[in-house]
Amino acid sequence: MPTDTTEHTRAMSPLLVLGLMARGTVMGVAEVLPGISGGTVALILGVYERMVGALSKLALVFKDLVQMKWTSLRQLPEPLTVLVPLLVGMLIGAFVAINTIVHIVNKYSVFVLGAIFGLVLGAIVFTFRASKLNRLLLFLPIGLVVSLAIVFLPKSDSPAGWILIYIGGFLAFGAWILPGISGSLLLLILGLWKTMLEAFHALDWLIMLVFLTGILTGWLVFSHPVKVLLAQYRTSVMALFCGLLIGSLWKVWPWRDDAFPVLPHQFEGNAEIVAVILLMATGFGLVMVLSHVYTKNSS
Repeated sequence: MPTDTTEHTRAMSPLLVLGLMARGTVMGVAEVLPGISGGTVALILGVYERMVGALSKLALVFKDLVQMKWTSLRQLPEPLTVLVPLLVGMLIGAFVAINTIVHIVNKYSVFVLGAIFGLVLGAIVFTFRASKLNRLLLFLPIGLVVSLAIVFLPKSDSPAGWILIYIGGFLAFGAWILPGISGSLLLLILGLWKTMLEAFHALDWLIMLVFLTGILTGWLVFSHPVKVLLAQYRTSVMALFCGLLIGSLWKVWPWRDDAFPVLPHQFEGNAEIVAVILLMATGFGLVMVLSHVYTKNSS
């Protein structure tokens, strides 16, 4: 598998463009599923550093253009040759994933949550291993408190709901670009995952516009500083994410009575214990395999 460095030195041949699209497709599918970070998948597929560099470059060019520094237009092709194929692939992957999941999430919610629970458990192990003990002792509790505070936020249909959707888009981009936590998982913690899934499936343009505006803001805020953040504070970020993930387990427990987790024997309906446990194990195993591949590639 070619690395970011070797690919950067080559011309963008049709084969490389198709390779970026294929990677983007995998990332798009992953980002729809809570528990798998698109950033982590990008790392595993060997395109993460190039993607972050292109996003950072594009953000700087955009800020120059806002200040009417038109000479920056000459720098546009460099990041766009990387980002456009990735974005096209991600849109294809996300479209397929959304139109698949939306049909099963209501009817088979126990199975869907079971798989997501396993994915989150795997992500917890990944972020735990990516940090250090002293960072975990300091930042994991902070992430846990923040996560639980978000989980127990009261739901609202007031205009504040639009603000939450905007914030969801903003934070989802930040999570997407940082390996370790999924943007969809943050939406799940905020109580927005199903809302956005249905909005994109039904093409609810108003909700989509608010959400995409949040994503655009997140791109402008996060894309450039994230390189410094990862280089200098990676273990602290991973410890914080580990706490966030642990707190989110309350939200993704498969057996629920309305909004509250219950034991399988207390669940109203068919608990499907064996099938759900198998899905948990499958989700956990998938993240462990991806983590192993990433660790092997980065060593």
